[in-house]
Amino acid sequence: MSQRLVCLPVVLEVFALLFSHRWLAQWQKKRRAQKRRPRTGRGRPKPAQRRFYERIFSLRVTLWYLIFQRLSFDQTQAAVVVNLREGGADRLGRRRAGKLSRRVRSTQTSAYNQARQRMPLELLCEALAHLRQGLLKLVGLAPAPSQRPGPAQRTRQILDGSTLAVLVNPRMAKDYPPASNRSGKSDWSLLRIVVGFCARSGAVLSALEGAVQRSEQAMAWTLIEAAADFTIWIGDRNFGIWSVAAQAVRCQQDTLTRLTRARAAKLTRGQPMYSGEDRLIQWSPSRKDKAPPGTKRSAVSGRLIYVRLQKNSKWIDLWLFTTLDATDYPVDLLVRWYGQRWQAELHFRSVKTQMKLAELDVCTPEMARKEFYAGLLAYSLVRAVMWGAGQRLEGGIKVLSFSQARRVLLERFQAWGRGVIGLDDWSRQLLEEVAQHTLPKRSKERPSEVRRVRHRRLKYPPLIGSRAAARMRDQATESL
Repeated sequence: MSQRLVCLPVVLEVFALLFSHRWLAQWQKKRRAQKRRPRTGRGRPKPAQRRFYERIFSLRVTLWYLIFQRLSFDQTQAAVVVNLREGGADRLGRRRAGKLSRRVRSTQTSAYNQARQRMPLELLCEALAHLRQGLLKLVGLAPAPSQRPGPAQRTRQILDGSTLAVLVNPRMAKDYPPASNRSGKSDWSLLRIVVGFCARSGAVLSALEGAVQRSEQAMAWTLIEAAADFTIWIGDRNFGIWSVAAQAVRCQQDTLTRLTRARAAKLTRGQPMYSGEDRLIQWSPSRKDKAPPGTKRSAVSGRLIYVRLQKNSKWIDLWLFTTLDATDYPVDLLVRWYGQRWQAELHFRSVKTQMKLAELDVCTPEMARKEFYAGLLAYSLVRAVMWGAGQRLEGGIKVLSFSQARRVLLERFQAWGRGVIGLDDWSRQLLEEVAQHTLPKRSKERPSEVRRVRHRRLKYPPLIGSRAAARMRDQATESL
């Protein structure tokens, strides 16, 4: 059987994984069991939280439309209500209750807004972890191997961090304090995010958000501790520190990170290295190195690799540290793996621009977290579809357009929700249409350009202080 035919039901399984009644029922049952109060006397323990009632916007429908908003070009709540009235989620309703489109009579967005507020954040986090199992199965990897697999069967996550902007308000500033300088506080709060992308498919395998005051390295500790055994982490110079390597070794995982020239010189003690050299070292922590919780301040055994490469008529000195052995992981393989790290920058561009996560229009920290994880779910679904379609092409997933795949998925997303087509035909047409949108072949490399901010400056300066004081200043200026 061909690989594309095998890939077809797996893609369908990955897509339908999040919207099954069985999985949501199991999650609610587990949640109620965890939230039960301990026995304090006579009688049975009572639930600590009320149950989820079956409304029009149930957990299943709300999860559906949170992802729909990230995929859609019109991300307003009004567009969600219009889509619901047109039958965009009729497949997700219970059969006994009738179609959802016939039950919705109002055009107001208050019901959906309240459903978004009721949606537990734990459900979105669990959905991302649940989707990860299907994504690893899609690319041919074991989610939790019991024994150390070979190099081709190990999960490789590209580790990188970024920030998301949110307008400041009193509730938002409590969890995400804005930056400040001598001119005052900023109008935007920043959410620091650290994401682990799959090196094969580009989908999100792990993610974490927090305040900008928290370092990316400390957030990486949490991701490494929650990951499965035998995971390989690939990171840039920001993660090329002792604490990240020590945390990975403690959790039975491995790292492949780039080092700065100064840090590499300390490890070599000033001894020169030739290009292609592979040296065994003992990386001991310095006084400034912080140890992750539960990690001993002991030396980490590993390899220091130096390679001098030429790129765009420029020479690059590449210093790599890895805890992988030299027998199964030669220098050429590790250099090729690290060359995939730049894909994280492209993945973040898709997450922030295509999923519209660069600037979040929310009022509470809870909704900011929900929008973040919903955007990652939508992004991973697009990546899963691109992987299935890439199996039909010679160049694989690299030659496909993410923006076009997102547009096609959005159209098929609505068709699947209406139930106008069978699942097998739906998935086959989805992969065939996505496979048609390949990137154009460039005859020459694009010239490097200086980064520029596209946002225009506001015509009017931000209001500082009270409005009454501003009126008094304006009146004083006009009198002069």
